[in-house]
Amino acid sequence: MKIGFDFRMGGSINAGIGRYSFELLSNMLKQSPNDKFIVFYHVQNNNPADLEILKKLGAELVPTKIRHYSLSEQLLFPSLLNKYDLDLMHFPNFNVPILYRKPYVVTIHDMVHHKISGHKKSRLWKFYAYKYIIQKAAERAQVILTITEAAKKEIVNYTGISPDMVVVIYEAPATHDFPHMDIAKRKEKFFLSRPYFVFVSTLERKKNVPMLTKAFDIFLTKYKFDMDLVLVGKSDPHYPEVKDQAMDIVHSNRLVFTGFVEDSDQAALYAGAYAFITASLHEGFGLPGLEAMRHGLPVLASNTEVFNEVYDNGAIYFDPLDAEDIAEHMKLIVQDQQFHAQMQEKSMARVAMFDWAETARKTLDVYHQLNKHYEFTPEDEV
Repeated sequence: MKIGFDFRMGGSINAGIGRYSFELLSNMLKQSPNDKFIVFYHVQNNNPADLEILKKLGAELVPTKIRHYSLSEQLLFPSLLNKYDLDLMHFPNFNVPILYRKPYVVTIHDMVHHKISGHKKSRLWKFYAYKYIIQKAAERAQVILTITEAAKKEIVNYTGISPDMVVVIYEAPATHDFPHMDIAKRKEKFFLSRPYFVFVSTLERKKNVPMLTKAFDIFLTKYKFDMDLVLVGKSDPHYPEVKDQAMDIVHSNRLVFTGFVEDSDQAALYAGAYAFITASLHEGFGLPGLEAMRHGLPVLASNTEVFNEVYDNGAIYFDPLDAEDIAEHMKLIVQDQQFHAQMQEKSMARVAMFDWAETARKTLDVYHQLNKHYEFTPEDEV
């Protein structure tokens, strides 16, 4: 097959979709030497080191200046794709050009923007543009991939697409290791002298960061523990107020905002933490929690359908809208060392069930079934 892959949001300098795109694509390249992958990347939005890895694995790289979520994406990107006579195109996010009419697969990670638009009234047109594009992307796709059963349910509910057209294939934590990782040096770099909880994600509204820091403030005030909360990730320009709201607590000096960090720094911050915590309200999957489990951390998470599906009994759950309840669970994992050790064991057992190689194999199965014009059903080897 000649397979196109939209990598413009891919790689280590981008967030969750970037991780998904790189890990999925690199693992598919390793497994499928007989398929030809045409990888479309943005000349400014992709890490050259990531591109070099994909090239060594056999991908044909096609540069473009067409940005994601732009008018040129809708008007010009289809013409570029059409030049390559692709058997199948994979868009790893909902932003499919509506003028592209050849066969494609789209990954829709969640429907959160249907619930939290994030746009001020003056930019309400962006919300309606999003809804139109994601609806058309779903209706015209040969198959919609998603990453949890909970996300599938929302896709079906919001788009009206048949459940038979939506296939669930789980993500997995990053596969690379850093054998010479100096945790003490990274702690020094970020001025970390106390034990700390770690949160990893872009700072946006759905992550519920102000509630998390409010709970941490209660945890420090009420239970007198001497700890920090490290928040790893860049601020989302659409939500500039989130960081200010998160800082509006008594113990703001115990919050450490790292901004964007390299993968090696992020791995060290996981490895050096006491526990991982997220109070997110809406997720498609929750990859940072699995990454934390891979480093042997206990995980504290919102009691949501997605987290229960992905983390199962490998996490401790709390009410994300109740700061007192969050603080109580933070106290529980800190004061009971035996419980902390038990949750470490459960984390390691749970994360062992997720593997990017398996994610890649199942995705390739979808491609090949479509190419052979099989009558596709989600149960066919997926």
